[in-house]
Amino acid sequence: MRQRKTLQQGQSPHEQGERGGQTTFKGSGTRGACAEVSEKTTEPRELMEDIMADVPLLFKSKPVPFWKRKRFHFIVGVTVGLMGALYGASTTPMAQTHLNDFQAFLALQLAEMDISSMLPATEAVDDILGNFTSFIKPAPTSDIPFMPALAFKEELQLNPHFPVVLIPGIVSSGLESWGTSEKSRKYFRKRMWGTGTMFRSVLLDKELWTKHLRLDPVTGLDPPDIKLRAAQGLDAADYFVAGYWVWAKIIENLATIGYDSNTMYLASYDWRLSFHNLEVRDKYFSKLKSTIEMYKKTTQRKSVVITHSMGGSLFPYFLKWAESPQGGQGGPHWADNHIESFVNIAGTLGGVPKALTAVLSGETRDTMAVGSFGAYLLEKFFSRRERASLMRSWGGVSSMLPKGTSVLWGNAESAPDDNKDTDQSYGNMVSLTSMDSDNLSHPGTESLTNNYTVEESLNLLQRTSPPEFNQLLLRNYSYGITTSKSQLKKNDGDDTKWANPFESQLPMAPDMKIFCFYGVGLPTERSYYYTASSEGLSSCSDPNECEESNEGNCLMSEDPSNQTSDSSTSQLPHLYIDSTIHRPSAGVETGVRFGEGDGTVPLLSLGYMCTPSGGWTQHADLYNPSHSPVKIREYLHEQPESKLDVRGGSKAGDHVDILGNWDMTLDILKIVSNQSSNVTSRLITKIDEYAQKIQLDHKP
Repeated sequence: MRQRKTLQQGQSPHEQGERGGQTTFKGSGTRGACAEVSEKTTEPRELMEDIMADVPLLFKSKPVPFWKRKRFHFIVGVTVGLMGALYGASTTPMAQTHLNDFQAFLALQLAEMDISSMLPATEAVDDILGNFTSFIKPAPTSDIPFMPALAFKEELQLNPHFPVVLIPGIVSSGLESWGTSEKSRKYFRKRMWGTGTMFRSVLLDKELWTKHLRLDPVTGLDPPDIKLRAAQGLDAADYFVAGYWVWAKIIENLATIGYDSNTMYLASYDWRLSFHNLEVRDKYFSKLKSTIEMYKKTTQRKSVVITHSMGGSLFPYFLKWAESPQGGQGGPHWADNHIESFVNIAGTLGGVPKALTAVLSGETRDTMAVGSFGAYLLEKFFSRRERASLMRSWGGVSSMLPKGTSVLWGNAESAPDDNKDTDQSYGNMVSLTSMDSDNLSHPGTESLTNNYTVEESLNLLQRTSPPEFNQLLLRNYSYGITTSKSQLKKNDGDDTKWANPFESQLPMAPDMKIFCFYGVGLPTERSYYYTASSEGLSSCSDPNECEESNEGNCLMSEDPSNQTSDSSTSQLPHLYIDSTIHRPSAGVETGVRFGEGDGTVPLLSLGYMCTPSGGWTQHADLYNPSHSPVKIREYLHEQPESKLDVRGGSKAGDHVDILGNWDMTLDILKIVSNQSSNVTSRLITKIDEYAQKIQLDHKP
């Protein structure tokens, strides 16, 4: 200890109180007496301030968390202030340049941070991140619960009549872990998709999360020692995470008119699996068929099946399976005897162009719209190749690749939905903008052309994908078109055709009503500008020997069994969306060319099969042989009056937010209440005009 000051005899009486050899200290006690010292003090005594000064030396002070330090607050304050000032001044070109530079600098700094190593590996941190969404308050909204059912229940006499089955779309159902291997135990019965556990897993252990979500590239089923299964019950898809509803609005409105878990069933499923593998692994179609049959047996009524997005393609597949001798063995009249109505909400009947780019380069409009700052962070954390590799393992994603060939989507010269504002035809689904001179020296580069129709784009995907992915496509799906009645009949025995409405027929169900509901009025991805890079070019000469086939770019022929090992044609450069192509006046933003739709699915895919001049009506002899009645109803997206309605409000037409659209919800309530005659067709767009441009030559 440091040298201390001492109190000696003869010091001031303020500091000393000796009387006759005794030292006394005044104080308050129970008796108010002075404490006496029996023997005279001979050693130097310590002052009180010296004793107090030494107390901290006896205890080790705890480190102050970095977020409580003044320096941290200062840095955050300065950063927020600078960003606010830069944003305010960003209207000038010079300021915008500096802002971009500042964003790039922040991106570089943040991208190098290893968040998982910065946070302590404790259960407390796991719990905090595992319940991340509980700390987030839902975005403020002016939504009124239980509407519109609450307002119209009595007026329209809305009551539960038919049993209801809900079939969600892709990524809607939560996926929970049932694996008990060492790497999966901490996630046992926790959701790896949906809820806060997903955020925790992605943030702190992305590689392990990716391993759990990835399917076996060969079988399309569970990889060794990993088991994810779809969550069950109504809460499997009511909310994606806390505050972000999916089916919750539909469920609460159905409940308002009298439905409950006994009369309403949400048929959740593992959307990663191909349709065929849903039955192989989970017996999904067998369970769905049994549930619908149980409703018929207990209520003596047929079911109303309400689907959303990919569910609109899954349900026709199920109907073919249910009747097939190789499937449910229900016979040719099963659908007519068990299905009252098929309500198809925002269905991906003709496929989705963004599904193509997702598996081609791991990109969509969503990844392109984050700007240079966000794009850099996203690329460092979860690169394009990683995303494409993961989604190629998901057979469910490939079910949404564009169907119907150039007959539906257009050719290099024209497309049914072309308009005067586009700089070229939408029929060019992929346009290669340019290639670096370095790329031209690589074998296979010369095979790239400037524009690709939908068939050529699918072939390009095949050529730039690993053989496992191409085999998965061949085993599970077909994307063509058939106009021959005899061939369509033969396709009844080929389950690869059942998810494609252009290669399969609806069941013989003249009493089954079909409703096609979808939103319109939102810019939607229609085609893309791509460019090529030689970075990471696959070096293998034999596609079957690619050690990194999940990320390789081995050139494929149309038939993977006829792959060549000729090094001059076994490589292609990596492709990615060219974000430098930006012409908003022509409907092109960051390399994405926009058309009409609901913000996710183009209008042609949403409405062609359902419109009066479309596949299930005008060409019913081909695709709807029993002439099941079809009604189509479009809902124009309108901006909400309140800025609090971040989900679009009661008149939303967005692909997901339409599930909260009051007008559409009321139409659904009429259908399930046996008032479907009060739901009429309504066209807002030119979809029927587009359908008239699509000529189909009927053949025997």
